[in-house]
Amino acid sequence: MDTLSRIYCESLKLRAYTVTSLETVREITYLHKTTPNATVALGRVINGAALLSATLKPETNQSALLKISGSGPIKEIHVQADAYGNIRGYVANPMIDLTDDIGEISFSKVIEAGLLTIIKDIGMNEPYSSITPLLYGEVAADLAYYFTVSEQIPSAVIIGLNINREGIVISSGGILIQPFPDTDVSTLDMIEANIKNMTRQLGDRLHAGENIYSIVEELFGGSKIEILNTINISHRCRCSYETMLNLLGLLNREEIKDMIEKDHGASITCTFCTKEYNFSEDELLRLI
Repeated sequence: MDTLSRIYCESLKLRAYTVTSLETVREITYLHKTTPNATVALGRVINGAALLSATLKPETNQSALLKISGSGPIKEIHVQADAYGNIRGYVANPMIDLTDDIGEISFSKVIEAGLLTIIKDIGMNEPYSSITPLLYGEVAADLAYYFTVSEQIPSAVIIGLNINREGIVISSGGILIQPFPDTDVSTLDMIEANIKNMTRQLGDRLHAGENIYSIVEELFGGSKIEILNTINISHRCRCSYETMLNLLGLLNREEIKDMIEKDHGASITCTFCTKEYNFSEDELLRLI
């Protein structure tokens, strides 16, 4: 079962968020038939969005969108996550290894120069929105930059994801570490040093069966941690028949009439989950 956890370390005055997402990433990437480079890129953004959603108020209608857009062949990656653990996502070009010679797995080559867009809907009148340039070409580093610059919270982000020779995801997860206003600077230096001194990457360690909480404790220098909250996460789309019908209703009358005359109905496919919705001629007539 994939999980998202919120962790507190009283002695160091640190908070951490962890995500394990193997089944969720497998399901979403399988749904979109992603080739290896697209699988890794989408999987990493799924982990980033999950960690971002961990900062939302639990079990509320709050949600977060993480979008990466660039000049590279994948073009765009969209992932939405809410406070209940529901995640959905897609890439604009899931077949990049068939259309472009990327070679070895490389997120920076897949996306190239671009922007990171974060939209948080926390129930205010307008959702919070932030756009920052991609400085590092890696989801973890660019997400950490967003937290530090846009939310004014120095953050460390670690994302791990491995695939096998068949392109199947075999490990997936992430860790977000943040201080409180009164956290000692020396503690931040220790965390930074411990991350740099990790001899094995997070994806390798998760694939070997290591517990992600033990990895957090190791990064915290062996200090005791308290798991405040854990929720299950899974792939779940927000689309519905009513939502798609309402989208059709936003079209002008002439466009709807054209669908009736030419196609005697309409078909809409959800970009996130690829589910197809079909509407009859009578249903379109009722719209106008």
